[in-house]
Amino acid sequence: MINENKPLYIQIKEYILQRIKDGTYKPEEVIPTERALCSELDVSRQTVRRAIQDLVYEGYLYRVQGAGTYVFDKKLNESKKSNNIGVILNRTADELESKLLSGIESYIEKHGYTLTFMNSNEDYRKEAENIQKLKNNGVAGIIIMPSENQQDSSAISDLKDENYPFVLVDRKIKNCETDAVVSDNIDGAFQATKHLIDLGHQKIVFIKNRYTITSSIQDRITGYKKALKEYGFEDDEILFLSYNENEKNDDQIYDEIYEYITKNKITGIVALNDYIGLLIVKMARKKNLKIPKDFSIVGFDNNEVVKHIEVPLTTIAQFPEKIGYHAAELLIQKINNKNSNDLSSRMVHQIYYPTKLIIRSSTQNI
Repeated sequence: MINENKPLYIQIKEYILQRIKDGTYKPEEVIPTERALCSELDVSRQTVRRAIQDLVYEGYLYRVQGAGTYVFDKKLNESKKSNNIGVILNRTADELESKLLSGIESYIEKHGYTLTFMNSNEDYRKEAENIQKLKNNGVAGIIIMPSENQQDSSAISDLKDENYPFVLVDRKIKNCETDAVVSDNIDGAFQATKHLIDLGHQKIVFIKNRYTITSSIQDRITGYKKALKEYGFEDDEILFLSYNENEKNDDQIYDEIYEYITKNKITGIVALNDYIGLLIVKMARKKNLKIPKDFSIVGFDNNEVVKHIEVPLTTIAQFPEKIGYHAAELLIQKINNKNSNDLSSRMVHQIYYPTKLIIRSSTQNI
């Protein structure tokens, strides 16, 4: 099989492609593993991997995390083309995600598209599986809220390499520059921190749970740090508390937060999100602390619940319905321009939607 005038990975690619065409590797069936192909063809795994990757990019194969590489049934899927949009979110029970979905639906219904929704439950393997299911069902494009832990998943980067129409919402992916519509989390956290500084607070801590990987969380941390730096705080005055809700129950978390803020004489708290803000309010109630007398707190999201607790929470409002609406708008533009030779149709578009400080009863002058 060796042809010295042709790169080896190209020869492997042609070998696999020929077996797809002659029916040895049948549509929607798994092909031999990389290890098996290496043994059969006496080549390196890197060579086989590159050949398979090219065939994935060209739409002949697709990968399912933990299950293998499958033959893509092009004839079947060409017959399924429709005005249907796929949407993959994490937990639609969350207020933010239900509003994202509402915004997406609002736009696509006006433009003659239907919607197929799938839930990934923050599982990158489920996300990869859902992406392939939607492609197999012939959706015109996909809107994705990436799962927290991407690990070694290449499902989203594969979409980019294939020039498949998709848009990310709420979060971006490190080292994968692609179309996305997200909140301006840096500016939101900056506003939250600046609000506390303007009220005279000098001991301000950023409190989060264990998650730190997503772009939205990293951007909020960046915004908090940026505000402190711009207002003259030193490095040792940039304070963080992170707890792991998988290892501790609520009472243990309350104790951890209480001990930290009392030991460090904290007067201001920037919470990663409103759920953490609500947890801190519950902690204060249990420990007989008064908000905002003993400390002020700012949340993030403007969820409905924090408007109606005993101390309505000052927070940073996001606008997920508008984010979903603009994500759908951007996706349909990409679908319509998919075969265009216009350079602008291949440009990456990232929209940062403004946030807004909502002042309520949980903050006051020190």
